[in-house]
Amino acid sequence: MIEVIKSHYKSISKFSVVGVVNTIIDFAVFSFLFYTFEIPFIIAHICAFCVAIINSFYFNAIWTFRNLKREQLMLQVTQFFIVGLVGLGFSTITLYFAAFFMPAILAKCVAMGVSLVWNYVASWVFVFKK
Repeated sequence: MIEVIKSHYKSISKFSVVGVVNTIIDFAVFSFLFYTFEIPFIIAHICAFCVAIINSFYFNAIWTFRNLKREQLMLQVTQFFIVGLVGLGFSTITLYFAAFFMPAILAKCVAMGVSLVWNYVASWVFVFKK
C-alpha cells in the first residue's frame, strides 16, 4: 500500500488540489441552495455534485492524470460520470444517515470524505488509466 501511495504521490497531490476546488464549488452550491432557497439537503447535494463533477472531469483529465484522449473523449466522459454517480450514491447514503447525528453541513463533510477515496481510486483505475 505504501508503494502505491509513493508511486502516485504527484497525481494524488494534484487530485487533492482539484478536490479542494471542487469541494469549494460543491459547498458553495449546496449552501446556496440549502440555506438560501431551503431546497431539501439531498436535492441540494445532488445539484452541487452535478456542478462540481463537470469541473472535476476537466481538471483531472488535463492536469491530474494528463490523459485526456480526444479520440476516446465520450468514453472517458461516460466512465468518469459513472464513477461519479457511484460516488454520489455512496456520499448520498452517507449524508442521509450522518444527518441524523450531526448538522447537515458536517454530514456533507463526512459524505465528501467517503466519495473522495472512491473517486480517486476509480478515476485512476477505470477512467484515466494509461
